[in-house]
Amino acid sequence: MDSTTAFDVDDLDQAVKAFRELGFVVLQNAVPLADLDKIEEELGEAQNKLINGQLDDRYGTELLDEPGATFEGEPFRHYVINCTELSATALSIAKSSLLKTFANAVFDRSDCWLNDYARFGVVYQDSRTDEGSKYSRIGWHADYNSDEGSKAWPGFAFTIHIDPTSAANGFLRVVPGSHKIEVHKDEIGSWAFDHVQGEVPVFADRGDIILHDYRLWHAAARGTADGLSGRRRHVRGSWYAGERYAPDHGIGTFYKNASR
Repeated sequence: MDSTTAFDVDDLDQAVKAFRELGFVVLQNAVPLADLDKIEEELGEAQNKLINGQLDDRYGTELLDEPGATFEGEPFRHYVINCTELSATALSIAKSSLLKTFANAVFDRSDCWLNDYARFGVVYQDSRTDEGSKYSRIGWHADYNSDEGSKAWPGFAFTIHIDPTSAANGFLRVVPGSHKIEVHKDEIGSWAFDHVQGEVPVFADRGDIILHDYRLWHAAARGTADGLSGRRRHVRGSWYAGERYAPDHGIGTFYKNASR
């Protein structure tokens, strides 16, 4: 792991400094393995229930999860939204003092907040490179593109890695420093999966948390392995420093410019 972008959880000052400069960092070994095991169990069960029609519609989405996905010929769901309502362990990590401390330091305020109730809440994502998969990669975008008029910004996304990432199961692609550059959302979206000058790969081990700025250009590479070897699971959500969403906000505006 690159020592300029990966930090121990007890070195948050340097992590904050790097985040402000580059737009992303990796917090290494940030989640205890026992907690990861529990998250994997709780959200794997929730995913199965969603696939089998045993969960309320509020935990599924056709905006992110296109209908018709299959894995090994069987119906499949790649996303479980509002997943912290289904996993107490995922909620405890998402709202942890570690992430709150980081958010308060990055945005230089004390009232940053976790969005675990509006839009998609905190999301469990399961990428597969199976022939019937509807989610194996994501094209270039910045999270800000999805709702540029929101008063909740600024913010950052956190990704809790259940599986380590590699060429086999896919990995994050970022352009360091791009959070400081203004580019129209449709131009970013038009790049799809193309190589972008200055991009770098970002890999994570099981239990790492990747944090990235809401304006950072990023994409996810498709894995090279099919089946379970190409599985990439993580829990993703956001902390904000702007106005809180109303309790009844729902999904609200969502501009989907990232290619799938």
